[in-house]
Amino acid sequence: MTITNSSNTEARGGIVINIIKAGLLAGTLDILSAFTYYYIKTQKNPLNVLNYVSKVALGETTFTSTGLQQASGLLVHFAITFGWTILFFILYPRLQLLRINKFITAVVYGIFVWAMMNVVILPLWNHKPFVFNRESSPINALILIVAIGLPLSYIAHRHYSKK
Repeated sequence: MTITNSSNTEARGGIVINIIKAGLLAGTLDILSAFTYYYIKTQKNPLNVLNYVSKVALGETTFTSTGLQQASGLLVHFAITFGWTILFFILYPRLQLLRINKFITAVVYGIFVWAMMNVVILPLWNHKPFVFNRESSPINALILIVAIGLPLSYIAHRHYSKK
């Protein structure tokens, strides 16, 4: 006979559900913000953002179909968002600093994600060095603060406060 700790199982299930909720919310807010910013800036089809994500992550000639390229861009976008979400949920209980203030945490984590994506990850994928753009860089950082930092900070705080 196997005895399981039901509260431990419930806690694992609860964190998985909260990570899924947080990742879906953050990913949706982020991509909608990217679509909106791209459209305002260029007056072009916002789905071009997904083409860009796919090309950068998977290569220029991976897909011949625009629809498949956009779908793969969306999947890559959400995979990246879930990576940042999982990292946040791993760090949150371990770093006291993250639990002091939800809004400061959102700002710090949003800027961290922006810096890692723009200064480290995208230059590695693109094989091009990062160049700070005085117009778009602050806006993109603000998008990540609002779309990723705030939801993750709020949902993680709520999740870990219940314990």
